[in-house]
Amino acid sequence: MLDSLILGISSGSACVATCGLVMFPYLMSGSAGIKKITIDLSIFMATRFVVYFILATLSWYFGQALFRNPVVRNIVPGILYIGLSVMLVYYSIGKSRKTNCPAKMLTAINDKKLIPIVLGVVNSIGFCPALFIVLTKGATQNSLMQSYLAFTAFFIGSSVWFLPLPFAGKIKKAEVLKTIGILATGLAGIIFMIKGITILIGGIING
Repeated sequence: MLDSLILGISSGSACVATCGLVMFPYLMSGSAGIKKITIDLSIFMATRFVVYFILATLSWYFGQALFRNPVVRNIVPGILYIGLSVMLVYYSIGKSRKTNCPAKMLTAINDKKLIPIVLGVVNSIGFCPALFIVLTKGATQNSLMQSYLAFTAFFIGSSVWFLPLPFAGKIKKAEVLKTIGILATGLAGIIFMIKGITILIGGIING
C-alpha cells in the first residue's frame, strides 16, 4: 500500500499544478463561507472515492480475465509499470509540465450544485500515468480486497493536496509544496520502475 500512497501523492500534486486554479474557483463560487467550501469539498472527495471504488472493481474483474496466463500476468504488467514509470520520472524532471485541464468543461454546466460531483468524476478518470499504474496494480492483485486497498491508498495520497486548497491564498510557501509534489512524482516513478523490472525479470525466468 505504501507505493500506492506515494503514487497518489504524486498524482495529486500533478493535478493541483494543472487543474487546481480551474477547479476550485468553481467549488468556492457564490460564497466564501467555510461551511459552503466544506460541503462542496466533501462532495467532491466523496465522488472521487466512489469512482475509485468502481475502478478498483472493474480493473480487478477484467484483470482476472486478461492476466489469467501466468506468463502474461507477469510480463505484460511489468512492461506497463516500466513504461508508465518512465513517464512519471519524465514529468518530475521536465521543464514544461503544463497540460490541458479537463475541468475546463465546467463552463458548460449551468447547475452549480452538480459541479462538485462532475469535478470529482472528471478528476478521478483524468487519464495520466499514475492512474494507469494503479489500474494495472489493481488488475494484478490476488483478491478484490487488495485492489480496494491499493485504490484507497491512492485516494488518500492524492487527497492530501486538495484539503488545503480553499486556503491556498494563506499558504506562503506554495512553491515548497509544489516542489515536494514533484519530488514525490519522481520517487513514485522510480519505485514502480524497479517493481516493473522485478516483475518482468521474474516473469521471464519463471516463464
